[in-house]
Amino acid sequence: MTPNDTPPSDQPAGLPTTPASAADRPASDTGSGHVTAGGSSPDPAVQADPFHPKEGEVPADSTPPTPGESPLRAGTAAAGDSPRSDPGDGDAGTEAVRVDQSVPNNRGTVIGIQNNSEIQRLRGTPLLPDWIHSTLRWYVADDDATKELLATLDAHRVVVIHAAIGTGRYTTALHTLDKLGVPTIRQVRHTANDNVELEGLKDEDTGWILDLRHETQQLQTAFGLHLREVADHLRDTRSFLIVVTTTALWQSVAGQAPGLAHQLTPADGASVVRAYLDGQQPPVDNLEEWLSEDRIAAHLADATPAQAGDWARKITTAVTLNLSAAQPQSFAELVDFVLQSAQNWRSELLQWHIENTDSGHRTYLLAAAVLDEAPARTVYDAHTKLGTALGDTPTPTKGQRGPGIIELTDIVRAELGTDDHIRFRRPGYAEAVVDYFWVDRPHHVEAFTRWTAEQAALLPSELGIPLANRVSQWTTRYTLAKQSLTVLRATAAQWAASKNLNSHAPDLLVAAALDPVDGKLARNKYLDWAKAADTTDPADRKNTPVALKRALAEAMAKLAPAYPKVALRRLADLAAHTDTADVTEAVGDALMTLWDQEGFQDTIRTTLTDWFDAAQDHHTAAARRAFLHLAQRTTPDNIPILLTTNSTGPDPWTLTGWRRALDSKATPQVQDAVNTWLDAALAHSQLRSTVIKTFTDAVFRSEADPTYLAPRYIVLNHAANGWAPAHAGQQPTERTILRDELLIALREADPTAPKHSPDAPTAP
Repeated sequence: MTPNDTPPSDQPAGLPTTPASAADRPASDTGSGHVTAGGSSPDPAVQADPFHPKEGEVPADSTPPTPGESPLRAGTAAAGDSPRSDPGDGDAGTEAVRVDQSVPNNRGTVIGIQNNSEIQRLRGTPLLPDWIHSTLRWYVADDDATKELLATLDAHRVVVIHAAIGTGRYTTALHTLDKLGVPTIRQVRHTANDNVELEGLKDEDTGWILDLRHETQQLQTAFGLHLREVADHLRDTRSFLIVVTTTALWQSVAGQAPGLAHQLTPADGASVVRAYLDGQQPPVDNLEEWLSEDRIAAHLADATPAQAGDWARKITTAVTLNLSAAQPQSFAELVDFVLQSAQNWRSELLQWHIENTDSGHRTYLLAAAVLDEAPARTVYDAHTKLGTALGDTPTPTKGQRGPGIIELTDIVRAELGTDDHIRFRRPGYAEAVVDYFWVDRPHHVEAFTRWTAEQAALLPSELGIPLANRVSQWTTRYTLAKQSLTVLRATAAQWAASKNLNSHAPDLLVAAALDPVDGKLARNKYLDWAKAADTTDPADRKNTPVALKRALAEAMAKLAPAYPKVALRRLADLAAHTDTADVTEAVGDALMTLWDQEGFQDTIRTTLTDWFDAAQDHHTAAARRAFLHLAQRTTPDNIPILLTTNSTGPDPWTLTGWRRALDSKATPQVQDAVNTWLDAALAHSQLRSTVIKTFTDAVFRSEADPTYLAPRYIVLNHAANGWAPAHAGQQPTERTILRDELLIALREADPTAPKHSPDAPTAP
């Protein structure tokens, strides 16, 4: 399969599986686990798209390799198999190698950028050198392994890196190709259980990575022989191929390709942590003390590189937060923070809630967590509104009765800074608080998500937008970890209906669908949402809110480059199961978004052809809207892109589209499309006859459609007069002449109009 081919199935290329619980999932699976040297998620202001930098701009060094990944290696990749790391294979023996997914300190990384980065990687887009170097920033090479891999590539042009999960196979492949010095590195676009057609890798001077780590991956019988046969092809194109897979999968074909495989041996956990902490700027103090601490060392003893990398991030975050704390913690207290963070602070939060039964205190804790680092007044005001949203309206205090901001902040174990902002100085604590609430109070999920939408809308943009991005990431991770879409649906539905957050709802849906394995849960659930009846109630769980359907249509347009069949199927079901024009319009808009993407035009044409004649009116309506969008699109010379200059007649597909467009009532979309075509006919005389013939054939006779439908004539007549209105005593202009020429042609083509007979002879 070539890197630009459309994947035939739901699962994209070589994507790894993901674990089942929040405490056990790899950070790199979540979309926001990457931390900078300062211990926080990259600032959205500096985070760059590693595939499409702005003109003249180099991606920031802190850009994560893929959403949420922290690239490390010591002998292998210290953060596991990146991108998206290398989570478990989903069988009984994988729990021990899974890693905590929580973000140590999330300031609201822009989730849309992360989605785009992951989609571009799945499409096989060439990786930028700066992105590669950032990915390998903490890579500690095993020189012997590197020499062996390079020697195999030199001899065979192909090498297979196989090992258990979390050992750094993908990052090792990336490092090897970077060391090789190939001008371009790309990932082979491939889907699980799809035949691998390596002859399709035609790009020259390219290092290819074929990712076959997915748990459901199957290899065709002769795959090993195929790898040997492709060597000559790769040599002719001066290219190389590295396959990354599991040892179990490779063993099924290993006998066919002796000499091509390298079994990767992971580094020990302590070496991984050392590499990461020593690479921070500034380096983490008392490094040896951290590595020798008994409780930390016990966890690192059997840790995979992925797990060790996660421990390193937690240590870095704890140390960094402590540097700016008003009352710094002791080393023993920091160790306890790191251990609690690894458990998502669950026991700590349980004990706090047992000791603090006052709902006002609990609400303040939740508000402070959601608005971490916000001004104290903002948090205080927000917590009263949150209490109201949860049905617990606080009793107004008189004078100085009740706790104030300072006391409340101390009660929830946060810190009130000298700048009067409230912060949690514990790694991952804010997210853990929200996670605890979602588990503890599931009946308040809808009310909570409404409150977050209101807060993001009411707060200044410097607080509201990061809040939306932060909650998006928390929601995505919670959804995938708990295997439940309750929170995701509630959040997306509320945000889709919000004027200020409706653009965030599609990104949230895309983020959940992009997860390597658990994303399939979301993609399948979206089918149910698309098929359900419309409702206007965001809390209706049986039917789907119209606002959520609109957001789902937009999300499918964004997701389609990675999952084209899934996206088009969901759009089809949205169109077929709605009575709302807003949803139909959203589907049409989504199809037009896909039209502009490489490789989708033929697919869109086929889809619209099916919908043009569909029994369901909603399919036809969506196809009509999509076609009218297309009909309005022009070249730089203002010639409609669908307008052919073929003298034999109009394009059959375009003709069918115009017929379906004219089957509807006169609408602004029809008027705009007709205006575009008549403008082109007026400006380009060579197009005049084609435009007129297209319109007359669309309304009346043709070999393909001999029927006469009066509504088509009425709609087109109305549009023509809308383009050039007729007025009493009007002098002819070029516009009115063209209008009249079209109307005369329509009358002459009308099979029901009386035919004009020659004038009777005059009496002598």
